[in-house]
Amino acid sequence: MNNSSNNNFIPIGKVVKPHGIRGELKFFLYNKDSNLLSLNINIWFKINNSFKSFDLLNLKGLGKIFRLDSVNNRNDAEMLRDKEFFVSRDDLPVLDEGNFYLNDIINFKLFNVKEEIGLILDVLLLPSANYILVNYNNKEILIPVLEKYIKFFDFDEKIVIMKNIEGFLNL
Repeated sequence: MNNSSNNNFIPIGKVVKPHGIRGELKFFLYNKDSNLLSLNINIWFKINNSFKSFDLLNLKGLGKIFRLDSVNNRNDAEMLRDKEFFVSRDDLPVLDEGNFYLNDIINFKLFNVKEEIGLILDVLLLPSANYILVNYNNKEILIPVLEKYIKFFDFDEKIVIMKNIEGFLNL
């Protein structure tokens, strides 16, 4: 188990509960289509305000149960119940030119063509679509990240320009 003070972690799922007596954990992924756990990467948990790394030893149950190093019995597993788990950004696969991870736009400014709308606070992966959570006039609003609303992403200026989103702003 390694300690790290690096805050470059991306939440990918949550432990639901222990499974059995050998330290296995039942979990769910925020992105059900993700294959990150099959890439032999470290799983990170925030424990006592510090990130700790665990090697993924086993994945079974149609990808819904895993076993981690240093988690050898139900008591160990119980300590991780309901905990969110993360991957390090450094462990993510390199993307092709022009592609990006959606969480890369967190803290970007959102514009509706020319007018600044607010700051992107978070990205939510919901069954119907991916959404951005935006601070708009000191209120949090959700806007779907769909092609019909996206004009472009500017990673140099850290802005997202969307179109036709007026209906989401009329609260």
